[in-house]
Amino acid sequence: MTKTGRKPYETTDVMPFGANSRRLQPPDCLGELQKRAFLDLITCVPRGQFRASDLPLLARYAELVVMAETASFHLGADGMVIQSEKGSRVNPWFQIYRDTTRELRVLAQRLRLDPKARAKKAPKTEAAGVSYYERMALEDFDDVDTH
Repeated sequence: MTKTGRKPYETTDVMPFGANSRRLQPPDCLGELQKRAFLDLITCVPRGQFRASDLPLLARYAELVVMAETASFHLGADGMVIQSEKGSRVNPWFQIYRDTTRELRVLAQRLRLDPKARAKKAPKTEAAGVSYYERMALEDFDDVDTH
């Protein structure tokens, strides 16, 4: 029986069991955490998005993800301002975090990982504004006095 109607705009990227994956493998130069970040990235995008020539950029992206998470952990543990012999100062992990997130943003654009790159078409209708009541509902605002 033939199908009627147009083909769907989106398709699912499914490989038969046992078939060659065609996904890039993490390079041996990456550590365990970086390999995990690499695989997280590779497995959440369509198979054909990256080529072998993208491998160095993908490896740097994975390294930067781990650096940013490490800096974020230290900022959360130590705080943004630390005490030293000279008084209060900005935690040095803040600069590392800022620099790594800046580089991640640049690499994400080059690797087409940002939302702008994922947009298939421009929306045909303009999004309406959110009403005050809808905003309150989204914020779980409760008007009932809870004394």
